Amino acid sequence: MTMEYRGHSAKMSRRTVLQGGVAGAALISGMGMAAKVLAEEPTPGMTQGPYWVDEMLNRSDVTTDPSTGQVALGFPLRLTICVSQLDADGNPTPLPGAFVDIWHCNAVGVYSDVAAQNTVGQKFLRGYQVTDARGMVKFVTVYPGWYSGRTVHIHFRVRVYDAATDSVTYNQVSQLFFNDVLTDAVHLLPPYNQHPNRDTHNATDSIYNADSDGDDVEDGDELLVTMSTKKDYALATYNVYLDLADGNGNGDDTGLNQGGGTPPDGGGTPPGGGGGPPPDGGTP
Repeated sequence: MTMEYRGHSAKMSRRTVLQGGVAGAALISGMGMAAKVLAEEPTPGMTQGPYWVDEMLNRSDVTTDPSTGQVALGFPLRLTICVSQLDADGNPTPLPGAFVDIWHCNAVGVYSDVAAQNTVGQKFLRGYQVTDARGMVKFVTVYPGWYSGRTVHIHFRVRVYDAATDSVTYNQVSQLFFNDVLTDAVHLLPPYNQHPNRDTHNATDSIYNADSDGDDVEDGDELLVTMSTKKDYALATYNVYLDLADGNGNGDDTGLNQGGGTPPDGGGTPPGGGGGPPPDGGTP
């Protein structure tokens, strides 16, 4: 089951709409509820957080650590992201050739390639794809775990590269979120149950609850994926809408319009923002 929320006139938060029928249906059907971003609204940007590393890994399946061959354990998740650009009237058209990175923690809340988490050199659950003619990329990953202070999420970055000027012309960073009822059900499974007692949900996550675009709708409600579950895996989809005529994206950790840079020699993803020291973590 999927719920859609449309129209600017309603002032209630999308979380209120979602929670109206989620409690029973999500557990019975095994499917999360989601709000679809309105086509005439650009997708909200969010902080990239302290875990961004530009690994330049062009791959669809991000579950494997290429240095060891070890596969990240967890409930399989097939994630589809569709990127569109908006015209002056807010009408979307697919955006081919955009670089889309994702990165997120594993089932027990640990990120790869982070010194404080003893994962330097490992690259699990990171990678990028380039959008096709339909503006689409697909990733094979696992349902994210959690770590203290944050609700469950996946980071993503979309970069538009201009070959003529050898530069990145648009650089947008944001995060994808999940219905809490479905997350709680998934987190009862191993290996998630090795890291119990999640301390932050959507309603108590300050990043989720921000309203950066001033539309009286919490950013996280606009960034909920559309979910469905099969017997052995979950499907998630999200539509990203970019206004390429409005600046060049948030593109850095402060949310300022400072995206850009030049791509590295020999190809790969264009470079992106900085980062900071993460909290202590466990083992992958």
